[in-house]
Amino acid sequence: MKKLFALLAATLLWATMAKAQTADSVDVLDYDLAIDLSNGRPFTGDATLTLQLLRPCSEIGLDLIGMVDSIWVDGQKLSSPDVLHIATDGIGVGQPFTVRLCYRGYGYVEASGWGGLHFDSRMTYNLGVGFGIDPHVVGRAVFPCRDNFTDKATYTLRLTAKESWSSECSGVLQSRVIGSDGLERSVWRIDQPVCTYLVGISQSAYSRLYDTVAGYPFTAAYTSTQNPAMVEQVFAQLDSVVPMFERCFGPYRWHRIGYIPTERGSMEHVNNIALAYQAMGSMSEAGQSTIAHELGHAWFGNLLTCADEGDMWINEGGASFCSEVAHEANHGRASSNRVYQRDLEKVIRTTHITDGSYLPLHGMPHSRTYGSTTYDKGAMVWHSLRGYVGDSIFYAALHTLFDRCAFSNIDAYALRDSLSLYTGIDLGPFFDFHVFGAGFVDYRAALEREGCAPGTMVVRLRQQGVATDNLARASRIPLTLVGWEGQTCKTIVDLDSSEAVVTLTGLPFDPAFCVLDIDCEISDAATVDIIAAGTTGDYGNDYCHLRLHADNPESAATYYVEHHWGHPDGVDTMAGVSRTLERYWVVNSLQWGNPGMQARFRYVRTGGNYADLDRGHLTLTSTVDSLGLLWRPDHRSPWHLVSRTHTGRNEGFMVYNNLRVGEYAIAVVDSNLLDIEQPQSASPMEARLCPNPTVAGEPVDLLLPDGEYTVTIHDTAGRRLWHRTGCRGTCRIDADLTAGTYLVHIENNFISLQSKLIVL
Repeated sequence: MKKLFALLAATLLWATMAKAQTADSVDVLDYDLAIDLSNGRPFTGDATLTLQLLRPCSEIGLDLIGMVDSIWVDGQKLSSPDVLHIATDGIGVGQPFTVRLCYRGYGYVEASGWGGLHFDSRMTYNLGVGFGIDPHVVGRAVFPCRDNFTDKATYTLRLTAKESWSSECSGVLQSRVIGSDGLERSVWRIDQPVCTYLVGISQSAYSRLYDTVAGYPFTAAYTSTQNPAMVEQVFAQLDSVVPMFERCFGPYRWHRIGYIPTERGSMEHVNNIALAYQAMGSMSEAGQSTIAHELGHAWFGNLLTCADEGDMWINEGGASFCSEVAHEANHGRASSNRVYQRDLEKVIRTTHITDGSYLPLHGMPHSRTYGSTTYDKGAMVWHSLRGYVGDSIFYAALHTLFDRCAFSNIDAYALRDSLSLYTGIDLGPFFDFHVFGAGFVDYRAALEREGCAPGTMVVRLRQQGVATDNLARASRIPLTLVGWEGQTCKTIVDLDSSEAVVTLTGLPFDPAFCVLDIDCEISDAATVDIIAAGTTGDYGNDYCHLRLHADNPESAATYYVEHHWGHPDGVDTMAGVSRTLERYWVVNSLQWGNPGMQARFRYVRTGGNYADLDRGHLTLTSTVDSLGLLWRPDHRSPWHLVSRTHTGRNEGFMVYNNLRVGEYAIAVVDSNLLDIEQPQSASPMEARLCPNPTVAGEPVDLLLPDGEYTVTIHDTAGRRLWHRTGCRGTCRIDADLTAGTYLVHIENNFISLQSKLIVL
């Protein structure tokens, strides 16, 4: 009955805890905690809190999941040890006073089995956040406190460990002694003000790895089940990660770095990071990412904390972004970009499903605080903010932010205003769309050469929302221009509306096409791949859902692939199309057509590794038999059904045996209304100018493949000099051309290409 009563009392204290949090009546300045874990459960504690009142009040309440035996206020014992009603009569506002509590705890763990104080067979440890409780903080499972995200204090921790066991705690070790009773007693001090959920305690039969990382003392405690050599190996990355973090975010403020293993998961306790056994036991990418994520909280969360759980993306999204920065430190930007695109694809495809809907980052519902939107999309937004303002400005602003706001709290609005001030850039439009709004934005960029002078090019831009009707204002879109000889240059174009036409000037070469965000700078609803395909073999990756199979094509070629999650425009009015998937591809290359280069475009009805790829669009049993692959040469042309060949049923690929540049989409089609049309086999090499170069005043023959074409000639100033429609076979160009270089544009519904004519 005693045990049952204790548990009921603990439950009662927890249930009424919210009353103690209804007003900011008191601020805890310091905790002095003596915790005896030597007898397991129940453990005993003696806590002395130094506090000050923030407003006049006759009583205060503290949070605790446990039993209080006695309470003293400034040395005076209270007649009733009621932790929720501690009398403060006669204490003035701002006047420090002490509250001492003797208490017992029983190792509370929340219903989800994660947060709380765990008494496992081989160790005792706490995890300071609970996913399934309200509020999410559970410092109160270990000691009496003001358990929230804003009350920060300093700490002295005095731990008595179980016989033959040893303690590892938050803070810096002050002393460690073995008493005459054979028990270890250790003292730890946290001089920096932190929230209660960031205080970690633990005990086990630890072995320890001692080292220094970037000049900071480092401790990795581990148990007998772990390999010491592997423990040393998994933390080796920190030699490059910690200096990178300090360059990006400012100095590490916590005096030492420490990790312990746990059975249940990982948690960013100050100096005493809890790390899942799996992460400490292998060199997996996931484990390395977790090590970096938890250390990243030293800035995102521990140093600067979200004002409440509704802005948890600041903490968790920021720490997830740190994992990307750590990967870049160890493997370079190109490798981190590939990981980023893999993660971006997963976020766009699955996060709204795992979290129940498309959610804004700010104002996150309590039940979704620790969901994929917070962690994964939050990381994408930090990443995109970096690309939006540029590396040097972004990291300089974060240095300033973490310096001026150290050990404080911030919400999304204050973060927006602070970073706007520190960068000198109005980030209001960025935060409006990416933080305060839900969904994503899909950008589309295409070149339009008509009338362009030398060194200039017109870019047509458009945007569409994915799961939102809002526009992304003041967008900055990175474009890479690719020249006819394969040369590249990058430019930034601005977009503040649904569509715009922008003229680029001062270009170093005549671009053949443009590619969206090759360097992965923005978190738009598109992923990009550069596929250097040879003459045999398979190429491509899964984050663009396009694979190439080369079976002795005409030539090796480089393909620039964009996989967009927006709706392919122009399909809805096409007769014979029942519905289209809500995504499409843009494929660019200097090799317009390439017989023997097979393209495979992924679709998914159910199951497989990408079960949610086409969720809600391919649900009927007969659907797979009605799938068709649509193609058009550019955004101005109509769509055509070019293939109904597919592999697999529930998951497979639409197959096209002659990859061409242009746009592709998958649709459910009615074959009675829509027949397959094969484009003419044409490339810049197949549409030949003879002779080329030619002599001024002499005619030139343009040899065309089968089909009917419109041919237009411009000079390098963009003036149209010759134009003819209905061209077939051999087209005689009889324009009176003087010496110089001319652009010959050839197009029909299937083909849009450009060749150069040189007149001597």
